[in-house]
Amino acid sequence: MTNTRLVAIGYVVLGLLAGLFLEHVLLIVFGAFAPTQPLTRPLWGDWSWSSVIGLGIAAGAAIYLWKTPKTHDASLEIAAELRKVTWPSLAETRAATIAVIVASLIAAVLLGLFDVFWQFLTDKIQNPSL
Repeated sequence: MTNTRLVAIGYVVLGLLAGLFLEHVLLIVFGAFAPTQPLTRPLWGDWSWSSVIGLGIAAGAAIYLWKTPKTHDASLEIAAELRKVTWPSLAETRAATIAVIVASLIAAVLLGLFDVFWQFLTDKIQNPSL
């Protein structure tokens, strides 16, 4: 698969995700105002005007970014650099994940002990009779 194809697929996927997000945002915005409530009613099936407007804005933005040479070239460079990355194997990923979890648990226990110790000290300072 070429870098251009990967970038095109990325623009389509991000455009669809942005369109779905905008659909929900527009449903909230249009639903808050009484005069624009017809824009939240279904056109056909689950599609409303908010769906059409949100996906249209996202598609327009994706096409604009694809046609802009600066963003298009930057996207192709990112795809080329990602092809050079050596991704870790499943075993390496599992070992690193376990190491992070163990280190987090140790840090949590140590911070909890420091917290209990400092609470004990501040209680002694505030009320020496304890």
